Amino acid sequence: MLNMLRRLPVYIKNVFLLAVLWPVSAVLRRTKKEYKNLWLVMERGFDARDNAYWFFRYLREQHPEINARFVIDKTSPDYEKVAKLGETVEYRSARHYLMYLAADRLISTHVQPVAPDLMAYYHLRQIGIHPRGKDIFLQHGIIKDEMKWMRYPTLKVDFFASGGKMEYDYLVSEFGFPEGVIQYTGLCRFDNLIRGNHPSNEILVMPTWRGWQYPQGEQFYETAFYRHFQSMLENPRLISLLEEKDLKLIFYPHIELQKELDKFRSPSERIILAGWQNYDVQDLLMRCSLLVTDYSSVFFDAGYMEKPVIYYQFDVDEFLKYHYQKGYFSYQDHGFGPVVETEEALVDAIYEYAENGFQMQKEYRDRLDAFYPVRDELNCERTYQIVSRMG
Repeated sequence: MLNMLRRLPVYIKNVFLLAVLWPVSAVLRRTKKEYKNLWLVMERGFDARDNAYWFFRYLREQHPEINARFVIDKTSPDYEKVAKLGETVEYRSARHYLMYLAADRLISTHVQPVAPDLMAYYHLRQIGIHPRGKDIFLQHGIIKDEMKWMRYPTLKVDFFASGGKMEYDYLVSEFGFPEGVIQYTGLCRFDNLIRGNHPSNEILVMPTWRGWQYPQGEQFYETAFYRHFQSMLENPRLISLLEEKDLKLIFYPHIELQKELDKFRSPSERIILAGWQNYDVQDLLMRCSLLVTDYSSVFFDAGYMEKPVIYYQFDVDEFLKYHYQKGYFSYQDHGFGPVVETEEALVDAIYEYAENGFQMQKEYRDRLDAFYPVRDELNCERTYQIVSRMG
């Protein structure tokens, strides 16, 4: 509630714009071709690397007859690759607002889909203020934790994509959405993972963030996150392994922690501190031979390609304090690799995988098959078939 009060001017602004632009959008939908039968697609407004981008690309390549447009800031490092595919809309421009109100389909990786202000429209939707189009939630990553704010009726969408069978069963049984809203289609970005998988001599270390209340700025130096990962980057045994096996280590923190990346130091030329502006997560995942993470759902993507995973979890209690609470998924029982709590155990596990050619053990492959009974390149196609049939 306090956060909503702080953002009150944002809500007032958006309600005012809705009131003014709603009748205008109705006229445009009847008179302007670009506003008719419109499918509007977006991620966060400043990027295009996730399920929405791959779905938009699928639409442009396989169904060019659909009036699909992608919302993105022109200053984004991803703008040019989207513009080469099709029509774009400047994020938070007047045209964005008008198309948001006019569109038949609002398609996004985040809630509220395609909104000029995601959180403002998420709350406005709860009180019945929302555009006419169908809300298509493609997801940002597979859900494994408890997320009460994504349960119905707190979250209201018309289509909710699920990426794995175990996740789907959990969402259907626990999240309370009307029948048919949640569909097991697979995530759109998975298509490209299958097509573009090309493992190389890289180990990807990709930890997740710790929530909005986690210490930032100068206080970040005192956190367990900084101490443990900086120590890992300086580990002599790990650096020796990189030299011995001719490997590189790519350190890529979650985008919400990228602002702290300059606090880390790389003592070896074989260790790269990767910023989001210059490195694409999908490409890093397809290039790596091993993923090291802590709690990030990105391991589901690595697993989709049958790549080994190590979970480095040195701060479970602190993570639960600042971030999501535990859901249905157990790293020990369902994970696609070993769970380690110390740096020594982490380096031992990396050594073991390097020695066996980065092969996933049968125990973890069996878990992978149970989570993904379907692994193919038809995730965008299944999503399209459902979205296109919506009234």
